Amino acid sequence: MSITSFLKVIGRGSKGAGDLDRNQAKEVFAQILEGNVSDLELGAFCIAMRIKGEAVSELMGFMDALEPHLNLLNLGSRTTIILPSYNGARKQANLTPLLAGMLSTYGFTVLVQGVEKDPSRVTSHEIFKSLGWPILHTKNQFGALLNSNQPIFCPLNVISPALQRLLDVRERIGLRNTGHVLAKLINPTLQSPWQVSNYTHPEYPEKLREFFQLRLANVILMRGSEGEPTASIQRLPEMHFLFPNGNEVTSQEERFEGPSPFIEIDAISTASITQQILSGQVICPNSILRQAAQISTMAGLH
Repeated sequence: MSITSFLKVIGRGSKGAGDLDRNQAKEVFAQILEGNVSDLELGAFCIAMRIKGEAVSELMGFMDALEPHLNLLNLGSRTTIILPSYNGARKQANLTPLLAGMLSTYGFTVLVQGVEKDPSRVTSHEIFKSLGWPILHTKNQFGALLNSNQPIFCPLNVISPALQRLLDVRERIGLRNTGHVLAKLINPTLQSPWQVSNYTHPEYPEKLREFFQLRLANVILMRGSEGEPTASIQRLPEMHFLFPNGNEVTSQEERFEGPSPFIEIDAISTASITQQILSGQVICPNSILRQAAQISTMAGLH
């Protein structure tokens, strides 16, 4: 099926482009996920959406199309936190595994879902491997991994091979695309856990707030550090806790001083310091302590 009619709407540049309604967005994204569009049209779609930006109606429709392509996981009864990890470390250490480990000590089931590799960054997947923490290889392994009482890394390629294929288009066109936006919004479970949703660009907070309120989700909306869902060593930004009933609670930004215990940012070094922090040999950065404590409080365990 050709998606030319949709490209005519979204492909008229940053000022002339229009938005697809929810049904149109579902239709075009379903065709993309099912591999029914040409490479030329797929590239045009990725570039057009990159220039225009996603409307809430489009995010809703894209997610409608994506849901049949998700391998959903059954969590059991424990409260769960989902951390999306799609950027990794570039200039500073990737603190997502550390946050995951801290939240796990509070009694949560913690899922880190994301990509396995990035040629230019240190991924959470690489750090999990160095730590020896559980990594999901097939959906059927999930029940056994839940009993480990450790954070679990869930690769996107296991959760949704179709969406992973769309993310892989980046290697051909050199740019992230709508698939990366959708990947960060996934709830890969049959339940309603708490999701952290981090953003970088200033146009996204209001879009994401509306998106999650329409989907009746438990969400922690925050500006991430280097694209990861964590505080930086020096700063814990505002966190907006969104509840399915429409209520919202916002924590205040906090700033911290002091050196980072993470001198190197490679996976082995980051894993070593992370393990030393979790075992009490090295002091945890206050920003991550505060982030974990606030999430734990708002999620109702403490």
